Amino acid sequence: MTGFTELPIRLRDSDRAALTTHFLSLDADDRRLRFGASLSDLAIRGLDERIDFDRDELFGIADDELRLVAVVHVAFYPAKAELGLSVLAGARDRGLGNALFSRAVMHLTNRGVREVFVHCLSQNGAMMHLARKNGMRVVQEGPETDAYLALPRPTQGSIFAEWAFDQNARFAHEFRRGARLAIDAMRAVTPVAAR
Repeated sequence: MTGFTELPIRLRDSDRAALTTHFLSLDADDRRLRFGASLSDLAIRGLDERIDFDRDELFGIADDELRLVAVVHVAFYPAKAELGLSVLAGARDRGLGNALFSRAVMHLTNRGVREVFVHCLSQNGAMMHLARKNGMRVVQEGPETDAYLALPRPTQGSIFAEWAFDQNARFAHEFRRGARLAIDAMRAVTPVAAR
């Protein structure tokens, strides 16, 4: 993996294939920690059909190859929302989970959601660290743990900050996409002997 920007971009319905590729890149243990069970490839491929992009939000961080290396799924319920987060093994310990968490909280705050929660296996140390780091109230009950965070009310400043963040993230992503296309085009026309 070369590099990535830590600016999460909003994923769209057209990103379903990239999302599926991300989930398929998780090994069995990571799938168990992310979904509560070691899902098969077939079950992972069925996930993209069940994600409702009209109701929920998804944010992702891509590497220089434009591959999603970190994703947060924000599932909405009445008056609260749940976060499901995954970061590929090669992209960990770089703050991507925290960047996604912060982006999801910004999004939820500006939509008037008053509480966000995470439900995970108690052995998910990375998620428990992230929850505690962000001031979530952690409630462990045997093999499963829930973490809760009360959210502030939106302000004009928070709404503008989210708009500006989205503009910057989209610009950075499109710039990297253009750079990737230019590099691929140059490689396609460069003689093999010159490489």
